[in-house]
Amino acid sequence: MAEVPSLVDLCVATVADELLQRDKNHDIFSVIFELPSELFDALLPHLPPFALQKLHENLPVDFRDNFDCAYDDNRGCRKRRRCSILDTAWRAFYKARWPGNDEQKQAVNWLNKPAEKTYEIRDWQQTYWEAHLQECVDAVAETALLPSYDGSIGDIRIPDVILGHIGCKGHLTNLTCNYSDFSHHCQQFGVYARHLRLPNALCVAEICDLLQNCKLINLEVQWIKYIDHVEGLCKLLNQNSETLKSIEFMHCKLSSAFVNAICDSLHMKDLQTHGVEHFSIKRSSIFQTDSSHIPVGLTSFLTTGRSMQSLTLSDDHLGRNFARGVFNSLLNASISISWLDLSENNVS
Repeated sequence: MAEVPSLVDLCVATVADELLQRDKNHDIFSVIFELPSELFDALLPHLPPFALQKLHENLPVDFRDNFDCAYDDNRGCRKRRRCSILDTAWRAFYKARWPGNDEQKQAVNWLNKPAEKTYEIRDWQQTYWEAHLQECVDAVAETALLPSYDGSIGDIRIPDVILGHIGCKGHLTNLTCNYSDFSHHCQQFGVYARHLRLPNALCVAEICDLLQNCKLINLEVQWIKYIDHVEGLCKLLNQNSETLKSIEFMHCKLSSAFVNAICDSLHMKDLQTHGVEHFSIKRSSIFQTDSSHIPVGLTSFLTTGRSMQSLTLSDDHLGRNFARGVFNSLLNASISISWLDLSENNVS
C-alpha cells in the first residue's frame, strides 16, 4: 500500500510545482521568503535543483546576509554573499547526484610557499551546475559525433534522465524557454562553468556563442584532428584568454599550423602575453615539416608566458631536436617553471 503523503509533503510539492511552472512569478517568491526560518529551511531539501535555482536567483539582497571568504580561481579570496542554508542544499544535491566525486576541500598553495596555505570554500551552487553542464556536454557530444547528424549543436535534445535530475521533466510545456535543448542549458548555466572537457565534435564556431557566458579557467580538449576543430577551438580560447589558466590536449593530431594558431589565440587582447599557467599535450602527435625546429607559435607562447608553472609534452612522438628547442625557449625566456614533462618521447 502506498504511503499517504503528509500535509507538509503536499504543501512542499505544490510550492515546487509553482516554482517550476512559472518563469516569472514574483508573488510566490515573496511568500516563500517571508516564511518562518524553520519552514523555509525545511522546504529547501525537498525542492528539485531547478526550483532551488529559481529561488536562489531571486534571493533578496537583505535575506539572512551571510558573507563567506570564498576561494575564486581568478581573483583569490573575495567576499561573496552566500546564504549558508542554500549552500547546504546545493551540497546535498551534488552528493546525491554524483556520490563518487571527490568533494574534499583542497589546500591551495599560493605563490609556491608551503607555509602560506588557505583552504577552498567551495561554492556548491557553482559546483553543481558546472558538473551538470559537463554532463550535458558529454551527452550532446554523443549525438554530434554521429555521421548522420548535421544540425545545430544547440538544438540537440538533452536526455530525459538529465532533465529528471534537475526537476525539469514534466514541466517543459509550462516554461517560456525550451530547456530540452542544449542551447538553453548553456545560456542558463554556462555562467557557472569554470572547468570543462570538450571533444572535437563540439569544437566548432557555434560553441563560442553557446558558451559566451563562460569564464573558463581550465579546459581539456580531446581528439582535435581537422582544421574545422582548430578554428572553432581558437575562437573559444580567444574568448576566454583573460581567464584561462590551464589547457590540456589529449589524443590530438596537431600540425605546426594548428599549434601556431592555438598558441596565438591564447594571447590576451592587445597584449603579446598570456596568463596560462599549465599547458599540456598528452598522447598526441605533433607533425613537423622541419624536425629541427618547434613551431614558431609555441616558441612565442613559451617566451611570453610569465605565469607559466608547468609544461607537459608527453607521449607526443617528439624528437631530440624538438626537445632541445623547448629547453632553449624556456632558457631564453628565463621562465622558472616548476614542472617540465617530456616523457614517453624519442628524446634520448
